[in-house]
This record gives sequence, structure tokens and C-alpha cells, in this order.
Amino acid sequence: MFCQHSVLRMQQRGISQYDIDVLLQFGHSEFHRGREIVSFDRRSWQILLDSKLVTPSKCDRLRHQYVVLDGGDIVTVAHKKKRFKRDRH
Repeated sequence: MFCQHSVLRMQQRGISQYDIDVLLQFGHSEFHRGREIVSFDRRSWQILLDSKLVTPSKCDRLRHQYVVLDGGDIVTVAHKKKRFKRDRH
């Protein structure tokens, strides 16, 4: 279920319902501060590419998007501009 904030962010950022459905189906899930973040890591992105459900250019665009969930509700959607802190070494 989408909250009002997430619908507004989808419109502002040009992220479609289909993009979110693909992210939720193939994306990698992690928890941060009690919220679930779904995005593509290398493995999940490769699985999406191998499935050939979307074109390679669409896969590349999806690779840089993420969804934040709270109790199954979509809180917000965004584009990754840099790595998350958990990825730093």
C-alpha cells in the first residue's frame, strides 16, 4: 500500500508503479533503523537481467532506485546517488 508521501515522491521522481513492482519482486531487502529498504545489489540485479523481463536499459535505470517500507506500506521511493553507509569499507 502506498502512503500519500510515496505517491507524491513517485510523481516528482518519475518512478512508476511498474518500477516499484519489479524492485519488490527482484530487489534485495535490508533493514535500517526499523525500516525495510529494497534496492538492487549485484546479485539481484543480475537475476533481473537474466530473467529478460525488462530491457537492459530499463534494468540499468532500475538499478539506481530504492523503496523504503514500514510494516509493508511504502513510505518513500528515491534514486540512489551514492552508496549507503552500510556499503562502506
